Amino acid sequence: MITEAPAKAPEAPKAPAKAEKAPAKAEKAPKEKKAPAKAKKAPAKAEAKGGEIAPPADRKALDAMVKEQGPEAAVKALSKVKVVDLRALAREYNGEFGIAGREIRNANKKVLIDEFTKFFNK
Repeated sequence: MITEAPAKAPEAPKAPAKAEKAPAKAEKAPKEKKAPAKAKKAPAKAEAKGGEIAPPADRKALDAMVKEQGPEAAVKALSKVKVVDLRALAREYNGEFGIAGREIRNANKKVLIDEFTKFFNK
């Protein structure tokens, strides 16, 4: 008589051993808190430190600068302004300016500065 080996029941897969936990939060180096950056205020006068001229923020400021310091100083201040801001200033002159609409939208910095120079030297 041949005896068969008893059939083994399939073993249930064992759960893998748990990996080590990440280091506790207390072990991490604490982050240093930075003081909030102070907002820079525009100087009250037209000239900032070092004799530089502060760029105008809007049409009123630009017109006041032209009246007080002359068109050359205004154009010099405008040369430090971003193209996006120059386009916004040009739009504030509604038709008084040499270019309008799409021309302002497509104008580069040199064109806008040239148009402001022409406008102020009329």
